[in-house]
Amino acid sequence: MFGSKYIFETKETRTIRYLKNALLYIFGLIFFYIISGYFFILFSDNENQVAQEKFFKSSPDIIVIFTGDSGRIPYGIKLAKKYKQSNIFITGVYAKNSVETILTPLQLGDEIDINLLEIDYFARNTVENCLSTLRHLRKKKGFKDILVVSHDYHIPRIKTIFNKILTEDDPYKLSYQGLSNDYSEWRNLKILYKEVYKYIRTYAFLMIWDNETDSLPI
Repeated sequence: MFGSKYIFETKETRTIRYLKNALLYIFGLIFFYIISGYFFILFSDNENQVAQEKFFKSSPDIIVIFTGDSGRIPYGIKLAKKYKQSNIFITGVYAKNSVETILTPLQLGDEIDINLLEIDYFARNTVENCLSTLRHLRKKKGFKDILVVSHDYHIPRIKTIFNKILTEDDPYKLSYQGLSNDYSEWRNLKILYKEVYKYIRTYAFLMIWDNETDSLPI
């Protein structure tokens, strides 16, 4: 940082020094914000690689799909077909939708057993998506290897929340698969950096959040 060069500093030089320090802070914050988006994508790419290696010769016990942006459900169903897994939980579904309205446009035929697909209408944000998922897993029992599906930019926040709410008694091993976006498109770039802000806000919330999940409203 810029400190005073003189024992007796004039008002003008002090103002210039304060301005330089302020600009340095602003530049640092902007640089941190920009580089954070880049690391979000690297983080998601790594999680994708880990998941692909884990399920190379096996399948997850259930696939959990987080709604919130277009393309996630078809991507999750595609992975379900790849792993021959019909146990699917979709969280944050719009109230007017149903299993039939979600799957009919995908023309799956008998590739997915719709009796093993369940949807959650109550989650309205990512924290509630995670809570709904955890409560579903605890209620159903028997699931251990979980594959969570969303967009690539969303994976860091999801994993951070799960790391907070999972307890030592939970037997679940979570893996993450992110649908990649094209960040040469302005819309996707805006979504990415909006997600950086959401991550910071969520992280601050989790720091003061009591980890008693059953006492939290959904």
